Amino acid sequence: MCKYVSSLILGYFDIEHMQLEENRLEAEENAFKKRLGLKLKAHRDKAGLSQLKLALQSNISRTQISRLENGEISTSVVTFLRIAKALDLNQEEILDLLD
Repeated sequence: MCKYVSSLILGYFDIEHMQLEENRLEAEENAFKKRLGLKLKAHRDKAGLSQLKLALQSNISRTQISRLENGEISTSVVTFLRIAKALDLNQEEILDLLD
């Protein structure tokens, strides 16, 4: 009985630890999406493009551009590279976006 209770208690703390780690990773992901969105917007503004113009040039929706800039969504590598190409970013600028 004592061994069973011990394993239940340890299992509970493992689950709690896993949940804390999941929350930490989610917070890091959200912070990354916000930083990426702000950087994308800064490059778009510097290029003098509206969200619509960037969307047309990168062949994605204006809504998706908006949601990316606001840090609401992630995107695929292919879409990210389409946006980078439409913004005429060089390799260093692309890597800076990911930092």
